[in-house]
This record gives sequence, C-alpha cells and structure tokens, in this order.
Amino acid sequence: MTTRFEFVAQDPSAKLKPGKDTLIRSHCMQGKNKRPNSRRSQKEQHKKKNGNIIVSQTVKPQGPLTIPKSPDEFTLARFAWPNIDTESRQLLFKAFAFNVPNPSLTPLDRCVDFDTFEKVTFEWVFSDAAFLHCVLYATHAVDDFLTPGWNGQPGEKTVFHLRQTLRLLNKKIAGSDIHKDEAALNIVVQLGFLAACFGDWCAAIAHFSGLHKIIELRGGQSFLRTRPKLHFKIDRLDLAYSLSSGKQPMFRHATEQWRPTLPIAPVAADALQPPIYWDSGLQSVFLDFQKMAVTVNRYMQSHTQYNAKCFQDVLSSLQSRLLHLEGGLEDPSQELIRLSLLAFLATTFKTPGRKIPYGWIANRISEKYTTANISSSKLTDSLRIWILLITAISVTDVEQPWLQVAWQELSLALDWESVKSELMSVMWIECIHDGPGAVAYHRLADLNYKQGHEQNFMTRPECRTRRWQESRKCLTCGQPDRA
Repeated sequence: MTTRFEFVAQDPSAKLKPGKDTLIRSHCMQGKNKRPNSRRSQKEQHKKKNGNIIVSQTVKPQGPLTIPKSPDEFTLARFAWPNIDTESRQLLFKAFAFNVPNPSLTPLDRCVDFDTFEKVTFEWVFSDAAFLHCVLYATHAVDDFLTPGWNGQPGEKTVFHLRQTLRLLNKKIAGSDIHKDEAALNIVVQLGFLAACFGDWCAAIAHFSGLHKIIELRGGQSFLRTRPKLHFKIDRLDLAYSLSSGKQPMFRHATEQWRPTLPIAPVAADALQPPIYWDSGLQSVFLDFQKMAVTVNRYMQSHTQYNAKCFQDVLSSLQSRLLHLEGGLEDPSQELIRLSLLAFLATTFKTPGRKIPYGWIANRISEKYTTANISSSKLTDSLRIWILLITAISVTDVEQPWLQVAWQELSLALDWESVKSELMSVMWIECIHDGPGAVAYHRLADLNYKQGHEQNFMTRPECRTRRWQESRKCLTCGQPDRA
C-alpha cells in the first residue's frame, strides 16, 4: 500500500473532530499488520521481482553521446578531378567566397556595374578539370602572395596545379574550335594575369599571344565590346605589360577621335585647366580623365553604379589616345604628364596581395621629372604633388631616392586634407586613391622631417623642433636632451 499524507483539522480546544481518530490509526498501522502469504503480499513481491529483472537488464551507456559531424559544403560534391583533398576543398570554398575564378581585378567594382559573379564559373569546377586546376593554382598563388616573408617564387602546390592546368589546356588546344570554349578563354586570361603578378613576362607574353588569337577568331574588338568585364581585364593586363616592358600593347585600339568623348561634367571651380600651349591631343585626353574621375566619385557618393560598357569604352579611348601620343610630345613636361596619366590609369587595376612591378615607366617618369624641372618651370605645385603621389602609389614606392628628393624640394607645409584638395583639383578617384595616397603622403612627410631634423642636429646641438618622450629622447633621432 502506498503511503499517503493526510491533514487533520482540529477545533480551537485542540480536539479532533469525530471520526478523525480512526483515520490516524489506519495511517499508523500501514504495512504492519500484514500476512506474508496473503494475496496482496504475494502480488507486491511479484511486482518487485519483475522490476529488479528489468533494471538488471537495462544497459547503461558507457560514454557521452556524440552527434555525427555534418559534412562540409564540398564533401559530397563530385569535382572534375577526383583527387581533391580536404585542404583543396577548403581552398575552393575560399576561392568562391572571394570570387577567385572570375575576379573583376579592379578596386572600382563597388561603383562600376561589373558582373562580379558568373554562375557558369562555378559549374566549370565540376565539369572542366583544366578550369578546376586553374582555380586551385590561382588560390594557392594568392596564398603565396600573402605569406609573410614570401621569397617571390611560387610554392610547391602552386607549381603542381599550374602544370596540371597547362597539361589539360594543351589537350583542349589539340582539339578543334578551342576559340569557342568559354572555360579555355577564362583559363588563358587567368594564366596571363598570374604570370604578370609573378613578374614572369615571358610566360605572360605567351599567354597574351594565345589570347589574342582566340579573341581575333571570335570577332576581335567587336566581340570585346559585348563583354565589358573581359574587355576591361584584357586592356588592364595589356597595359600592365606595356608599362613594365616599354613595348606596345598587343590589343591596340583605333584612335577614332581626339576631341573629349565624355559629356560636359561640372567640375570644381578650382579645377586645374590644361594650358593652351599643351598639345591639343594631350589637352583633350587630360580633360576626359578629369571628367571620368569626377563621374566615378559621384557614382560612389550616391551609392549607384557606372554602366560597365560605358566605363570600359571611356577607358579604352583614354588608353589608346595616350599610347598614340608616344613620341609626339617634344616638351619634357608634357611627356611627363602623359606618363603620369598612364600611371593614373594603372591604379584602376588591382592584384590581390601583390603589386605588379612597373619598372619601365617608373624609370621614365624619374627621368622626365628631372628633365622637366631643369628645363622649365611649367609644372605647377599642384601638378608636381599629383605626379609624385600618383607615381608613389601606382608604379613605384616612396623609398625611391629621386622621389624623396623631389618631395623635399616642394617644401610643403600642408596637412593631408590640404594636399588632397590640391590633388582633387587635378584629378583624384577617392575610393581608389585616398587610402594609399594618405599612406604615401605621411611616409614622405616623415622622411622629409627626419632628413631635415638630422641636418639641423648636425649643425646645432639642439633641435628646435624636437618632440620628446617621457625619457627625454627625441622621437625622430633618439638623441637625449642636452639642455
């Protein structure tokens, strides 16, 4: 019998109500007056026996329960090449997260309406082994670029996937109608781009040559006009090759007109106007560069996007006109402007974790800047500031001695905001140039200050412009206070 509890009420005199004493007695005698052989006792014993058997047969778990780990995104996928290890699967996931198979190659992708992701490139990973290896090659190459202390040479896995890509691409080429293969076209563009990033211009030229044949078989410039993103990539790679080697691009555009091609765009009242003594072709291309920069800035500020085809048409026109002017400008200052505009154009091209070495144009700008300064004073301070900073962020760096000397000769007493106003008056694309431009300016200003401080310290024991730490040491040269 199950023990139950009962509450017994009492009257104010602490006496039980009638009948409650019987209830108390029955509760007190529970389980005491029992006969062992009665039916109730036997029934209770049988229940206990069955309960013990059930408990003894129950198997307790020996360890904590575990939930099977769910597979990653690509575990169940069947790729175009079977031997894909876990690391490669993870790299593929990262590749598509950062659009490595079909990158826009420009910092302007936020304000120019390039198709940043093409579904077909994802499908090729599962159907085209050459494209799959090309994606893995590109992803490993980017990892190489971003490795601290990288020695400039491709890693073992990078080389492996490059060789596999070339082997499978050669099989494609052996077949017919290779020019109709979209995957092959993308592979050749990617190979040329990565060869340029590694500075292997011999390989890049070979890829450009094959790419040129494919484009010609598909209609040449008329085909490229229907593919603005592809057109942009090819033009930027071709320009990078030209600025690095000094040779003519492989994809030349016909220069149809010299008057400004962009509609009249309102610019700032203090915008620099090209002097009337400049070559008329240089004047028109300079004005179009200014309008293009203003247009891009406005699209960025309004969070809208420039039509990709219109943007690429403008860049193609600017590039072809600048290249056509080569050898036709006798004035060193005008040739310097032309070279600086090419350097400006190079800033629209972005490589992940790597700066393409533009050795040829960097040397040419250095030579022409020196010649222009000696032969004439036609360059305004605004133009000189613009030339030096554009050169520093695009084709060289602030560590170049000639650039540091040229900056020091300007004797600037301007902060960054004032310098940026000067740059905007010439031409400046804020979303591209603000970040690296500010870094280059502060670096040059620090070097200029340090050089001036060291010269001052050599002539006088104390430097008037010292900034002090708590330890009374100069922040620039580390010399202790002698006062």
